[in-house]
Amino acid sequence: MKLSTLTPPLEDLKASSDDILLVALISNDGMPVVHFGEGLDYDEQNAWFFEMKKACDRVLIDLKQGLSEELFIRSREACICIWPVKDMVFACLAKPSINSQRMQMLAWKTVSQLRSLL
Repeated sequence: MKLSTLTPPLEDLKASSDDILLVALISNDGMPVVHFGEGLDYDEQNAWFFEMKKACDRVLIDLKQGLSEELFIRSREACICIWPVKDMVFACLAKPSINSQRMQMLAWKTVSQLRSLL
């Protein structure tokens, strides 16, 4: 897998809306593989996204509900959308003003493209 093949879907998502702050593909050790956009500390931020996915999966497994397919969190300051992609995690961080359905649709399209490339 060439890193250059993974960048176009992420670049397209970032460019699709001014409300999208950060898009990233994160390895299974929590390190950013590819990222575009604003961030305070990419390594720390991406490690947190990966840990959120793992924590939600643990809850779902304990509830005998399987693994997470998508996580969506909205706060007063931002929205976060997290999806599994093979053994990695895709994360999208956006302003809270974004239309959540549009964000989820754009993220799903990006995840589908990433899955077909991996």
